[in-house]
Amino acid sequence: MENRFAGGCATCSVWVSAGGGVLGKSLDGGWEVRCATCQYVDERAAADDFDPEAIELPTVPPPGIATTVALRVLTLSRACWACGKDTVCLIGLYPQRPGRGYVGLFTTDNAKTMALVRRLLQQHGHGPLAATVKSRYSRTMRERQLSNGCVHCDALQGNFPVHDEALGRVAAGGVDGLDTLMVAACPVLEWQVIVHDNSGGVMAI
Repeated sequence: MENRFAGGCATCSVWVSAGGGVLGKSLDGGWEVRCATCQYVDERAAADDFDPEAIELPTVPPPGIATTVALRVLTLSRACWACGKDTVCLIGLYPQRPGRGYVGLFTTDNAKTMALVRRLLQQHGHGPLAATVKSRYSRTMRERQLSNGCVHCDALQGNFPVHDEALGRVAAGGVDGLDTLMVAACPVLEWQVIVHDNSGGVMAI
């Protein structure tokens, strides 16, 4: 149904103007707005030949949606296992104004999300913290991965213990159980690549 109301997309929370995107029923029977990109992906997902690894997203934002989305960069502080000092670990991204029906906290357990977080930190004056994110070898995973490092001694802060602690905080206090380092304006196309990635690293909020 054509959308006559302005609101945040239920899938990505990008702002959709009146007349843009579509209006549809949510699982609880209410109405939700979806931007043209997320609606397209939903329609493709219903096709028999759908390949989640080969989704072609737009190269320019479709008409009727904002070009940027405000994202909370979420962190937690914990004691480094190596030096014992408190260090900041990057946890993920969550919209500042989540759309009705929106549920995803996209975590840095996903390499694409971690790369976007690092880029946003660099662009918004947090270069020293961004520099702690490096490709390191994880003996647990037996592979190299972008990971948090201690701001004091640079020791790898393993994804499993960091995100297990983050999950506990989210379970106890929702997204506000984590610390908001900053709110960053992110290009919509970069955010939607994360939202429609199928490599995992999402917490339901």
